[in-house]
Amino acid sequence: MAKSSFKRNAPTRTVGKKILIACEGKCTEPKYFNAIRQDLRLTTVQVLILPHDGTDPLSVVNTVLEARKDKKREKTWFDDQDSAWAVFDGDEHIANNRPNWCQAIQIAKSQKINLAITNPSIEFWYLIHFQDHSATIARDKAKERLKQHIPNYDKARCYYLEKLKGLTQDAIARAKHLDNLAKHDNRPEYSNPCCSGISQLVEMMLKLGN
Repeated sequence: MAKSSFKRNAPTRTVGKKILIACEGKCTEPKYFNAIRQDLRLTTVQVLILPHDGTDPLSVVNTVLEARKDKKREKTWFDDQDSAWAVFDGDEHIANNRPNWCQAIQIAKSQKINLAITNPSIEFWYLIHFQDHSATIARDKAKERLKQHIPNYDKARCYYLEKLKGLTQDAIARAKHLDNLAKHDNRPEYSNPCCSGISQLVEMMLKLGN
């Protein structure tokens, strides 16, 4: 009687998409992205918000670059599916240290680091959850208008679950509309007002959680 032949299948490894995020802010942005990650029950392997390491754009870009290099050395990074993001504001950086800003943008693009830029600030991204706004707006004015929707707004608090989650798709649509307006008017990239990239990053996280 012939012996049965059993062929052992080679072990398979399921590779999930990974997102690395480096933020300018020490509190507001990391809390916001962590709240989305936790709400979607994504692990810190899937979405890693990097420890805060400098507030200027170049430092933010370099932080995520170094983290990605570490992942590549560990052979846990796949360029065709994983993505790295640098998150920072526009207004003050452009005005106060344009060389730093330009260098950060140049390096990010050359190294395929995605940019999630809010101009003037993260508060503008929060604001367009509640209303349309297409005119140039100062940082303090964006915060003032946001307080009409979130009284006693505090940068140290996270408002994702309480105020923002249910309006996220509205904000994404408004951010895309702003991008289209900027292209139509031939305005400089990332010019005020914009939420360029941040809507794509949030959208990517939401898809990863489905």
